[in-house]
Amino acid sequence: MSLLPWPSLLCQAIGLGIDPAAFWEVSVAEWRALVAPDLATAEVMTRANLTLLSLRFPDEETSPDDINE
Repeated sequence: MSLLPWPSLLCQAIGLGIDPAAFWEVSVAEWRALVAPDLATAEVMTRANLTLLSLRFPDEETSPDDINE
């Protein structure tokens, strides 16, 4: 049993002009850059960005009684 849809991925690669032999040599990072180029150049979450997000969207206070409900 496979967790990935290999036939579908191979068909997608062929549609991109990648032959089957080259498909099996492509790394995960290369594949992501091929199929989702916007994600390949997306900004990585930095500590500064995380801090800005946490200030913009603070966690709500939760009472101890609400935690296990």
